[in-house]
Amino acid sequence: MLEVIDKAPCGESHKAPLLFVHGAWHGSWCWDEYFLDYFAEKGHRSLAVSLRGHGKSPAPKSMRFCSIADFVDDVASVADSLLERPVVVGHSLGCFVVQKYLESHDAPAKRHPWSTARSLAAGKSLRSIGGTPELARESFFSELTPEA
Repeated sequence: MLEVIDKAPCGESHKAPLLFVHGAWHGSWCWDEYFLDYFAEKGHRSLAVSLRGHGKSPAPKSMRFCSIADFVDDVASVADSLLERPVVVGHSLGCFVVQKYLESHDAPAKRHPWSTARSLAAGKSLRSIGGTPELARESFFSELTPEA
């Protein structure tokens, strides 16, 4: 059983849930103090998972034998338990796990990286695709990404 900290949104909300994934040597606790309540107050169900062998989540086998695929399975199990697909946020190791998760799972904020790569290959500058919050949203996020 994975440890999951789950904060409900304040009031009724139709915003996508947020699922936070920690980095190495951390657990769901690292998202709790500053992130989960903040986004719950903004109307998002906010969850943080402790990957197996981290926080209070047990490791069914030695951590030496746990793979990124195991951690991806952990994220998928929490995401699949929700009524709608979450926006998945990672830090450090958690970012890599999220990237691997997004290779085979949909998420509301997912945008295919080739869109941005094509723009760069066509000679556009980084500033022209992400120099303002509006350009960054257009370049890096799906049109299905909820507003904060």
